[in-house]
Parts: sequence; C-alpha cells; structure tokens
Amino acid sequence: MASLRVVNRLVCRGFIVLTLLLMFFNEVLIYYIAQASWQPIDCTLSNCTRMLLIADPQILGTSYDRSSHSPLARYDSDRYLQKSFERALSFTQPHIIVFLGDLLDEGNIATAQEYKQYVKRFKRIYQSKKYNNRIHVPGDNDIGGDNGDYISNSNQRRFENEFMSEDLFEYDNHVRFFKINRMLLDFTNPDREHNAERLRIGVSHAPLLIGGGPLLRAIISDIDPHIIFSGHWHESRIFIYPSTKVINFYENAVRHFDLKALKEEEHSYLEIMVPTCSYRMGKAKIGMGYAVLENYNLSYTVLWQPNRFILLFTYVFWGLFVLCVAIVYKMMTRCPFRVAKRQSIYNRISNIPQF
Repeated sequence: MASLRVVNRLVCRGFIVLTLLLMFFNEVLIYYIAQASWQPIDCTLSNCTRMLLIADPQILGTSYDRSSHSPLARYDSDRYLQKSFERALSFTQPHIIVFLGDLLDEGNIATAQEYKQYVKRFKRIYQSKKYNNRIHVPGDNDIGGDNGDYISNSNQRRFENEFMSEDLFEYDNHVRFFKINRMLLDFTNPDREHNAERLRIGVSHAPLLIGGGPLLRAIISDIDPHIIFSGHWHESRIFIYPSTKVINFYENAVRHFDLKALKEEEHSYLEIMVPTCSYRMGKAKIGMGYAVLENYNLSYTVLWQPNRFILLFTYVFWGLFVLCVAIVYKMMTRCPFRVAKRQSIYNRISNIPQF
C-alpha cells in the first residue's frame, strides 16, 4: 500500500506540472512566439513616423451574453487584448496609436453606468504612460448607425467626451489625420488652407473607397488623402481606387507604397483595411496593423496574433484527457485489490472444517 501511495503522489504531481506548463505556454509564451513571426520595419530617416493601428477590439458588454460563464469570457477577452497590445507596443514603439472604431461591443445600447464601466475596462486594457499620441474614431457599435440604426446625440457626445477630447490632429508638422464618419456622412477638416503642405491620412471605421458615393467624392475634393485606414469588416485588405482592385493581405510580409507617385502619377487612392484584433469576432486571422511613414513612403504589415480559441480548446482536451486517465488509473489500481480481497475471504471460508 505504501508503494501505491507513492505512485499516486508521483502521478498527481506529474499532471500538476504538465498543467502548469500548458498554462504557461497558453498564457505567456504564446504571445512571444507570435511576436517572433512579426516583420520589423526599420526607420532610415529622421522624420520616421511609426503607427500602431487597432481595429474592432469590441470590449464585451453584459447585455448580449448573460450566461453563467460570461464573466469569465469578458475577463479572458480583456486579458487577451491587453497581452497582445503590450507585445505590440514593445515591438513597434509607435509614435501614434490609431483606434479604428468599434472600441466597445455594446457602446450604442449601454446605459450611462454601463458605459462608464466599459470605458474603464477599455482604458485599463490599452493603458500606456509612454505612448500618449492617440486617435479614436467611432464605430457603429460605439454610437450606432449599422444598417441604418438611429444615432443619438447623447451617444455621440459621450464617445467624444471619453475618447476624442485629446485626440491628435497633426503630428510633427508634416502628417495630418482626418477623422471620417461614414455613418454620419461627416468628416473633420479644420485647417484647409495648409492641407497641401502636409501628408494627409484619413481614418475611418467603415471602408470608403469600396463604397463610393457623395461622401467619397467630398473627401477626395476637400481632403484629397494620400491614404485611408479603416476597419469594420474584420478582414485584412488593400483597396486601390478608382480601379476595382482588391488585395487580400494575410501573409507575414511588409508591403511598400510610394504615396506621392500613387497619387500624382497613377491618380489613385489607397485604402488599407486593418483586421480585427479580437478573437471574439470569430475570424481565423486576427491582428493589428503596423505602418511606418518616411516622407511619402509607406511600409505596412500586420502583427498577427495567436488564435485564442485553439488555445482554449487545448484546455478542454487536456481536462478530458486527465479525467479519462484518472478514471482508468483508479480502476486499474483498485479493482485488483478488491478481487484479491474477495478471493482471500473465499479461501478462508473454504478452509473452515466441516462437521
């Protein structure tokens, strides 16, 4: 029996160690493994501008999912976003962080109290004392507007108060950012007189070049952007207008664009759609955009993130495996003793003298 206890103790300790190793891999090491595949973009000029582009994090709310495991789902999603953001900050060291809308999943339907809690979680996830140059554009899940939904003034005001009050408009006297709201058919352009002297970047939640229409014509006429960054579709794509060319961009590579030649020689406009950074959107490929500007030369890549659902499934499979092993081991170690015990009792009875 003493030897059996030792074996049981060793088996239990072995499973505990393997479980801890699995947790370390899934919760810590996997983010560094994903980072190892990211493509660096070196700055060669003094006026280099590095941008980290984050689309559709969609911080989970409490209304759509009221199941018993929803608190755990919110915690896991928040932690995943935070860990991915921390690695991206360390890798890119951006001058500017751009959030391309749908910051919150239920911002358009949240009560005042719920909204404060969602904003608090968002700022905790994306906190950074070192990198303060930020730009936020609203998405349909932030203020409404998807499929013609009503956009209330209160939704607009609270988003502007919480996220846009200290946003960057111009960086280092040579790059300007123009916020474009396709839901409201509106955009900002507070200093038209000096636009021609700056490299102009449009930032929008919903894609613009693919849709056309009066808003796009007004943007081209008034802003004449060198490039547009957008999100919303949760995909990674590149659009070139006025051609109908669409490029699906899912490789681990860096794309280079001469924005000046593209505009002046080819008379074309470029839009880059950044994929979602949240695994909760159900996409197989998720990541954050990383863009570097040097004069009018743009280098762009995607920082692909690990698929969290696969990691969560490993916990389920491991738990089932441990349970099955425990059941089989218990049967193998206890049943022979019971048989031996019954056999011993039978032998003692059979050896009793018969009178």
